[in-house]
Amino acid sequence: VITLSDKFITIKVNPEIKEQPINAETGKKFGVRGYPAILFVSPDGGLITHHRGYAPPKDFLPVMQETLKKEKAFQEKLSKLEKMPDDVALNREIAILYIHRHQIEKAKPIREKMPDDMDINREFGIFYLSKNQIEKALKISEMMPDDVKLNNEFAMTHLNRGQIEKALPYSQKVLDKDPENKMGLLPDLHLKIGLTYAGMIQNSSGEDAVKNGKNAVKYFQSVIEKYPDSNVFETAQYYLGVTYSLTGDFEKSIEVLEKLMNHTTNERMKQSAQGAIQRVKQLAAEADTSEDDN
Repeated sequence: VITLSDKFITIKVNPEIKEQPINAETGKKFGVRGYPAILFVSPDGGLITHHRGYAPPKDFLPVMQETLKKEKAFQEKLSKLEKMPDDVALNREIAILYIHRHQIEKAKPIREKMPDDMDINREFGIFYLSKNQIEKALKISEMMPDDVKLNNEFAMTHLNRGQIEKALPYSQKVLDKDPENKMGLLPDLHLKIGLTYAGMIQNSSGEDAVKNGKNAVKYFQSVIEKYPDSNVFETAQYYLGVTYSLTGDFEKSIEVLEKLMNHTTNERMKQSAQGAIQRVKQLAAEADTSEDDN
């Protein structure tokens, strides 16, 4: 690590220092949402690698090596483009790489040359959504209203804001255009919709709370029944159990969580399920005591 460090210039910044606002602005520019974060940035300001969290030397060395490898490959593509400026596939690849490197201004000239390229337009739309530039993203969406990936990003963006009514039309488009889940987006999308409805239960009452609970259950069950091989299968089971507890159906909650605890091989998930079962049993006991008092 020490030897390879000679190929980098290291700068440490603290985004919490208000007297140096450029620190926080830099983190925001490159999409940093948690700390510690290590950014590998090219001399011209392109993000090469964003490593999240701390890593000991033996784990960090491969990150450094991969960063150098990626930057070398990118520079080779730029050299190739100089020799083949009209190569459509190469222009597309470099435009998308510029976007991923947060160098949107360098991607724009290529988009101007290829204004109808769906792959480039999609990446621009996703980038604008990540920067909360919704109007710009909407203009691109109008050009390609049936694009599955872009509609999924719109749905996820609205769900992250708790805007379920705005998200649902986009999620329906994803389902309509990819009912067989060939793009692999539906499990995460349904999980996120379920989580959004579940989060609305405690902030609602009466019929609204019941409706939110039923919707959350519906989407979690959709993941469990339709996508048992997805990487969010057990997560959906966990939150289904939690949702049942929020709706007061403690028996079903414990049943779902015990089933999860007994079949999962993920130790962290097993511990989470076990902890949730204990909390649900406590809630059930408190509910019984309250009924007895009445």
